[in-house]
Amino acid sequence: MSPIDTINNAKTLVATEPHKAKVMLLEVLNEHPEYHDGWAVLADTHKRLQEHEQQQSALKQYEMIYWFNKQLDTAKQQLTNQNPQQAQQAQQTIQQLLKLVPNEYRALQTLADIALKVGDSKAYLDISKHNLENNSQKQAVLENYCQALLNTKQFEELLTFYRTSIPSPTLFIESLIAIAHVKMMQFDKAKAIYNKLLDANYYAAHCHLRLGNIEKIKGDTELAITHYKQALQLDNRLGEAYWNLANLKTYTFNNRDIDSLVEQTQSAVQNLNSAQLYFALAKAYEQCHNYELSFKTLEKANKIQKALTPYKPSNFTFRCKKYLTQRSINNLTSNESLQLIFIVSLPRSGSTLVEQILASHPDVDASYELTEINAIARELESKKLSDVPYGLDKLTDKDKAHYADRYLKFIAPLRGKNNIFIDKQPVNFHHIALIKTLFPNAKILEVTRDKAATAWSLYKHSFSEGHAYSYDFTSLAEYINDYTDLMSHWHCLYPDEIFKVDYQNLVNDFSNTVSELLTYCDLEMHESCMSFYNHKRPIMTPSSEQVRQPIYKDALTEWSNYQVHLEPLLKLIK
Repeated sequence: MSPIDTINNAKTLVATEPHKAKVMLLEVLNEHPEYHDGWAVLADTHKRLQEHEQQQSALKQYEMIYWFNKQLDTAKQQLTNQNPQQAQQAQQTIQQLLKLVPNEYRALQTLADIALKVGDSKAYLDISKHNLENNSQKQAVLENYCQALLNTKQFEELLTFYRTSIPSPTLFIESLIAIAHVKMMQFDKAKAIYNKLLDANYYAAHCHLRLGNIEKIKGDTELAITHYKQALQLDNRLGEAYWNLANLKTYTFNNRDIDSLVEQTQSAVQNLNSAQLYFALAKAYEQCHNYELSFKTLEKANKIQKALTPYKPSNFTFRCKKYLTQRSINNLTSNESLQLIFIVSLPRSGSTLVEQILASHPDVDASYELTEINAIARELESKKLSDVPYGLDKLTDKDKAHYADRYLKFIAPLRGKNNIFIDKQPVNFHHIALIKTLFPNAKILEVTRDKAATAWSLYKHSFSEGHAYSYDFTSLAEYINDYTDLMSHWHCLYPDEIFKVDYQNLVNDFSNTVSELLTYCDLEMHESCMSFYNHKRPIMTPSSEQVRQPIYKDALTEWSNYQVHLEPLLKLIK
C-alpha cells in the first residue's frame, strides 16, 4: 500500500478507531515524513485521544513540512519554464531547502533535474549518485539514479548496477534497462523485457510501440506494423503510433485510419501527442495526393511542436569563425590501428544511405547515431574555459587524451573486429574542430543534398528530440544558412580533409560516386557496397526502410509538390 493510501485509510479511522489510526500514521510517517497531510491527520488523531502535547508537535511538523513542500513545488514549477533565470531561482530555492534539511531526497533530485536542464550532465549524474548514497532506502532515489545513468549514456554502468545492486527492480527500472539494451544494440534482451512488461500489463501500448521500433530497426517492417497496430488497439489516441506508421515508407493509411486520425485531432489538446497526430495525418493526405490539405495539416503540426520546443539560436557559428582560425595542435600518439570516419550533414540529407553503403563493406564497423562527441562538446562548453569554442586554447595534452580515451571507451562495446569505425551523426558538423583536435587522423564525410529537398524533409518530420529549429520557416532557414557558413569555414580550416558526398550524384551516378567514396576511405571496392540494401544490420534512424531498398529517384523531386507553399522558406535560404 502506498503512503498516500495508508494516510487516507487512517483518516477514515480517526473518528472510530483513533488508536489504530495513530499506529498506522506513526509507522508511515516514520518512513515517509515528507507527507505533510499525514502530519495533519496525526494531529487530529492526537486531539481525539486528548494528547495535546503530541498534537502541538504534530501540528508544528505539519506547518514546517507544508512550507517546505510548497517551496519545493514552486522550484519544480520554475524548472518547467523555458526562462533560464527561473531555473537559477529554482536552484537558489533548492539550495536554501538543503541547508534546512541536508540531503533531503526530493530536493536533491530537483537539484539534479536543474543540472540536467542547463546541460551539466556531470553535475546531474554526481548529484543523483550523492542522493543514492544518502537515501538508498528510497525507491524513487534508486529509480532516479538508474534514469540518470541512462540519460547520461552510461549504458554499461546501468546494466552492471542493475545486475549487482538491484535485487528487486521495479517495472519502471525494468523499462529503463530495456532502453539501455536497445542502445547497446542488444535487441533480443530488450524484447524479452518488453514482453515481460506486457505480461505485467505495464503501459502495454507503449511496450508495443517499443517492440515495433525494435522490429523496424532490425528490418521486419510487417512485424513492426503489427506492434504499432496493437498499440493503437489499446490506445487509439496514441499519436506516436500513428506517426511511426507514417514514418514507414511502405505503409499506406486507409480511409478508416484517416477517419480515426481526423477524429483524434479534433479532440486533442496542444501537446506532443497531438503534434504527432497532425504529422501523421499530413502524411496520409500526401499519400492521397491532396498536397494542399497535407501542407495545411503540417502547418498545424509544426505550430504545436514549435510551441512545445521553442528554438533558441546560438552564436556558436560566429564563435567558431572568429576564434577557430588555426588548427589545434595535438602532440599525442594516435591509435594507428583504428580509423575513425565521421559522417556529418544536415539531417534528412542522405547520411544514413552513405553510412549503409560503407557499413556493407566487410572491413567496416558501424553502430547508430552516437551522441558522445556532442556530450563531450556540451561538457567542455559548460566549463566556460574561454571564449574559444570548447576552450580549445586552454586544453592541455592531458585533457585531450582524457576526452579521446573517453570517446574510444564509449564506442568499444559497439565495435566489431574491424579497424574502421563509422560515427554517423549529422549534428557533429558543429564539432569538426573538436573531432580533429581529439583525432587528427579522423576522416570527415560531409553529405550534401539539394537544400529545398532537405528543408522540406525537415519540415514534414516530427523528431523524438532536438531539431527545434525545424518547426518554422524562419528558424529552419537560419539553421540551414548557419550550416552552410560553418561548413564553408571548416573546409577552409581543414582543406582536402573533408570529403563531400552529394546525394544527387549518389542517386544519378551511383557506381562512380561509391568508387570515389571508398577510395577516400582507403577501402577496396566490394560488391556488397553496390548491393548495400541486402546488408542485414540494425539501423536506428527514420531512413531505415529507404536504405534497405535499391537506389530510387523519387525523393529528389518530392518537395516540388509543395513548391508554391515553400517559396517563403526558399527565399530565406542562401
